[in-house]
Amino acid sequence: MWLERFLAKKGMDIMEFWPKVLERIRWKIPKASYDLYFAKTEGEWSGEVLYVFTDSQFTKECLNHRYKKIIALTVEEMTGKKAEIQIVNKESNELPLIHSKTTYEEIKTFILQQNMMINRLQKKVKELEKKVVFLETRAHHEVTFHKIMKG
Repeated sequence: MWLERFLAKKGMDIMEFWPKVLERIRWKIPKASYDLYFAKTEGEWSGEVLYVFTDSQFTKECLNHRYKKIIALTVEEMTGKKAEIQIVNKESNELPLIHSKTTYEEIKTFILQQNMMINRLQKKVKELEKKVVFLETRAHHEVTFHKIMKG
């Protein structure tokens, strides 16, 4: 795929690409807009499509209507190629639209969509596990404190 060749020439891997896109966008729009619409986004490539995952339907709609062209132009500036951009609300668990041509391609596309969903859900599980550990630790410290105070 052209993206892997491009990244190899630049000494980057696929995980570094979206943060580099964000760095460029940061200088093209007001800071308040960047913080509101872009700060919590994640980018993921699949074939010739860049999926931009947002944390709300509102952000998805704003990116689609106001900033999708800026994203596409920034990617084109960086790579020299046009890429399809799809904005996806990860909180709604919607699957990105991936166009396919054959039954084999449909199955491959379905598996890709499922893997993307699994990756997002695994991230959520890790975040929740961290919160549980934090709350358990906090509760333990509070119990210990109360025992000492009653002491």
